[in-house]
Amino acid sequence: MKNVSHIKNELDEISPSFCAAKWQQVTLHLQNGHTHSCHHPQTHKIPLEEIDKDPSALHNTEYKKQQRKMMLEGKRPDECSYCWKVEDTEGVHFSDRIKKSSSSWARNHIQTIAKQEWNHNTVPTHVEVSFSNVCNMKCLYCSPVFSSEWWSEINQHGPYPTSDQFNNLDWIAETSRTPYLKRENNPYIDAWWKWWPDIRSKLHVLRVTGGEPFLSKDTSKLIKDIETGGCEQMELHINSNLQIPFWKLNSYMTDIADLKENQLIKDAKIFTSCDTHGEQAEYIREGMEYDTWLKNCKKVLKRGISLHIMVTANVLSIDSMKLLMADIYRLKQDYKAVTYGVSILHSPKFLNVLNLPKTNYWIDKFDELVEYVSDNPLTENNELNYIQRLRNYFVNNTVTDSDFVKNRLDCVKFISEINTRRNKNFTNTFPNYKFLIHT
Repeated sequence: MKNVSHIKNELDEISPSFCAAKWQQVTLHLQNGHTHSCHHPQTHKIPLEEIDKDPSALHNTEYKKQQRKMMLEGKRPDECSYCWKVEDTEGVHFSDRIKKSSSSWARNHIQTIAKQEWNHNTVPTHVEVSFSNVCNMKCLYCSPVFSSEWWSEINQHGPYPTSDQFNNLDWIAETSRTPYLKRENNPYIDAWWKWWPDIRSKLHVLRVTGGEPFLSKDTSKLIKDIETGGCEQMELHINSNLQIPFWKLNSYMTDIADLKENQLIKDAKIFTSCDTHGEQAEYIREGMEYDTWLKNCKKVLKRGISLHIMVTANVLSIDSMKLLMADIYRLKQDYKAVTYGVSILHSPKFLNVLNLPKTNYWIDKFDELVEYVSDNPLTENNELNYIQRLRNYFVNNTVTDSDFVKNRLDCVKFISEINTRRNKNFTNTFPNYKFLIHT
């Protein structure tokens, strides 16, 4: 296997701004016709006239081709600033440009891409696709773009009274992110099914997200189609909140386990989210039943399907996160095929962990997490890095006094509105967070 340093040299010989992910990776939000390659750049709208001519324009938009052209010419696309900042930092740092290009789904395509014309219609090997925003949950930091429950709430009650009018449908409309509310009227779904036969045999990773994918008829259609033809080199990844009815979850897990057992796919993995423990997790992720989620994690694992738990660290998740970790490690002990990752929530800003006071109580909470994970023999290196990074982020970063005040005021307004709209009691659920409602 080529190491990361070797891949960097290979990329830089083509161009110091070349990144294979711009060709080989794509995320498709079919519910509103947006796309991007890599998760760092903002999404852009896929022109309908382009997919009318060629459904591969779901990935190969004229806009994206121009970004590829810049990369081949050694120019840095502005939308990729995340990586340029990493690479311009003093010392040796490998940005996601290098890491993604080193991935199994990208590295063997580098030289092929370099020999193609910049406007060539490429077939991606890593696809993430969302068919719909239909979802049975509305997590605090989510959006009507990705949750029909959020859409219904905002449509009925309006945006939240924060300084930026959180989840304002007018802003969503102005940025062309309004979801198609009826699948049968969505031309981007139609384009997907026209394009799918051309890409299915070349995919290394297909990740289905949402919304809640298991509530979408297109997810069922996709699995049935794979049953008929097979995608032997493809890993099938599906994001799920694991809060769907038992019969539906059981049916899907049976079908996915059969795909794996019959070697119609290379592997399967379920990605699920939980940010802290028990009642506090249920407050953050409206519609969640923590005990049901934990039981359903076990149901997935019992079918021989790997499970990855995504933890989004936010201001409300820290107090009980160690209890969540204890449950995760019990799963790791019993079923082995369990991993987790921790991302730091940056938007909305009023839910970022930097809004916690830097008192001994909260610093100790982060230190306890690091110690617990460090001491557990089941911890993988990258998992420890996630927890250490979270602790260091909180301890070593601050916000300006004016932003701190603004974020706190927004948080007060947000929590008050959540309590009213959703019949919650924040004080009872988060007894150690009274500072957030007494600003």
